[in-house]
Amino acid sequence: MKKILLLLFLFFYIFVFAQIDERIKKHNPINPGALKVGEELTYVVRYTFIPIGEIKLKILRKFSKDGITVYETRANIDSYEGLPFVDLHSIYTSHVTEKFFSEFFFALDKHPYGWTFTKYDFDYKNEYIVAQRGFRDGWVVHFHDTVKINDPVQDGLSIYYFARGFARQEKSLDILTYFKEILTTTKINFYRQSIPVKIDAVDYEIDCVRLDGVLGYTGIFGLTGNYEGYFTNDEACIPVKATLKVIIGNINVELKSWKRDGWKPPKRT
Repeated sequence: MKKILLLLFLFFYIFVFAQIDERIKKHNPINPGALKVGEELTYVVRYTFIPIGEIKLKILRKFSKDGITVYETRANIDSYEGLPFVDLHSIYTSHVTEKFFSEFFFALDKHPYGWTFTKYDFDYKNEYIVAQRGFRDGWVVHFHDTVKINDPVQDGLSIYYFARGFARQEKSLDILTYFKEILTTTKINFYRQSIPVKIDAVDYEIDCVRLDGVLGYTGIFGLTGNYEGYFTNDEACIPVKATLKVIIGNINVELKSWKRDGWKPPKRT
């Protein structure tokens, strides 16, 4: 009887993992070249016309894990000093697979009482997320949770790269997202039509495609609800401008500078 139960358990385990693995395999990125080691992007964040901070994104390295190519990405998010209504300093690290899903997330966030850390391990073989949160001083964990999943998941940073990987097509996706210890769904509507977009960093119109959707979580700068973005119409698929809803209105995010070998924003012809 015990052998039968063990065989049933093993069969169930293999069957369930195979389902998640098959779901991941079915996601074929339109723009696999969006992930490129050495890329550095800087965005200025404005509330109405007031600059309130910057977001700096980097792809640090590429490595192999269990036969899968993984990219280590990082975001430094900082509000400008001296602002009366916002004081934000965060560092996000996400390990993004070649299929543009998250395998690991780590964040440091500054608060008036000190720095905290957040860590997510995405275990697709066992179908769960292990989440930890605590204080950086002493690395004391004060929150621990295990969340069951049955689909590949995005974190608060990896979803930015997922959008880049799957833009330039006519499609709507509901993406399972885990952020701020909440498992939810983010809606992304992709569009194929070419649109000219102007930014301060270049003196010509950039060839872009559009996406929009609804965030299922509260993100940096209090992001929540509807968003709209414009990504370059090339394989790099770099976001150049976005409007995002926050608790107190809307913020605008615009590409300020970039470092990516052999790349410049494509000119609209």
